[in-house]
Amino acid sequence: MTQSDAKTPGAPAGQPASTAAASGRGSGRLLAAGAIAFALLALLAIWVTRDDAHEYKLVFDNAGQMVNGDLVRIGGTPVGEVTGIELTDDARAELTVSVADEYAPLHAGTTATVRWQGLIGTANRFVDISPAPNFKPELDDGATIQGDKTKSIVEIDQLFNTFTPKTRDGLDHFIQGFADWYAGQEKNANKSARYFSPTLAQASKLFRELNRDSEDFQELLIETSKAMGAIENRSADLTGLVDNAGTTAAALSADTESLRRVLVDLPPGLRQGAETFASLRGPAIDDLERFVVESEPSAKVLPGFLRRFGKLAGESVPIFANLRKTFNGPGVGNDLYDTMVDLPPLAKLADKGFPRASESLRQSTPIWGFIRPYTPDLVAWLRNFGGAMAPYDANGHYVRSIPVFDAFNFTDDADGGGLTPKPAAERGSSPYLSTGNLRRCPGSAAPRPADGSAPFVDMGELANPDCDPSQVVGGTP
Repeated sequence: MTQSDAKTPGAPAGQPASTAAASGRGSGRLLAAGAIAFALLALLAIWVTRDDAHEYKLVFDNAGQMVNGDLVRIGGTPVGEVTGIELTDDARAELTVSVADEYAPLHAGTTATVRWQGLIGTANRFVDISPAPNFKPELDDGATIQGDKTKSIVEIDQLFNTFTPKTRDGLDHFIQGFADWYAGQEKNANKSARYFSPTLAQASKLFRELNRDSEDFQELLIETSKAMGAIENRSADLTGLVDNAGTTAAALSADTESLRRVLVDLPPGLRQGAETFASLRGPAIDDLERFVVESEPSAKVLPGFLRRFGKLAGESVPIFANLRKTFNGPGVGNDLYDTMVDLPPLAKLADKGFPRASESLRQSTPIWGFIRPYTPDLVAWLRNFGGAMAPYDANGHYVRSIPVFDAFNFTDDADGGGLTPKPAAERGSSPYLSTGNLRRCPGSAAPRPADGSAPFVDMGELANPDCDPSQVVGGTP
């Protein structure tokens, strides 16, 4: 029997040993290949279904009118959103936020603050996260940042609650007065709005000049503050002086004839007084003698008093000299007498100037009535302009800007995305780039808030029939 005819134990009868071994090796390879393919499919499924965001829990003293969907920012850049709001056992707000994978994980020592997105809308807030350095321990997904590392927003109601009831009542009447003042003057505001741009340009030049002489300007403010403090300490005396000066000026200007008669009658009155004193000379001397005798005990202490009085009188000389200059100083228009002389012409000018000023204010009422609802838009623009300068590096702050010409499409693919040119016919058709938005309503200058409270369309005193609520940032809401 040859070697090829040998039987392998366990092999089927009549099958050579080499054929059975080859069959066993083939089955083992198939099983190994199947296991590897299954593992690769499982890894691929995990990769495809994995979540690119990391979730953290932030504990605040109060939620500050946050709602689901509000933005989460780091250094002014949106990195996620608020996904949940819960109440803790100790009556504090627990916000669940998601952070994009490229900005995570966060590290121990990270802080968070609730800030205003702008004054447009009721729930227009966002969470501003300040990450801790990377050398600190990483926070696990779902980790909680406690209240000692967070800061809630201060609501406008909290500010008003710091005022006394009398102050709040005065502020309420002040605001209502402005509303009545500017009611019905909205059309004139459109005419004045075209001057806003040159006004801002001139204001910028003014601030540059002030900044150039900042030391002198600071010294001016300090000295002015000291002067105002001194005046405030004597505010009651100053008020009485002004009131009495006004009364005196009015009396002099109204009755100059009486003053003239007093000056004419003064010399005869003085002559008559001299005659009266002459007739009292004899009895007055006797009374004076008795006065001297009775004053002898007091005369012993009189020298000490006179010495102290002499010192006081010497120190008072500069005061009376300055007081004399106050009433009658050398030169023109620099003392109280000159002021009294100038008061009648000033009163005549005021009689003409004040009615004109009142008429000017009345005519400007429609202008400010139209501008008032758009004030939050202007404030939001100033705030967002400042947010664009929030990023900084080792060299300091810098401005992050992105010019948009709507000439490319952004493609998001497995290679990380890219830009592809748009056909010429499709350029300018993006919903985020449009023209002709000349009728925006108040609140249209910022992205639409999560609660839908902007743009603002009022049917009452702030109604604007010329605005179109569909003209908002990002196209049709």
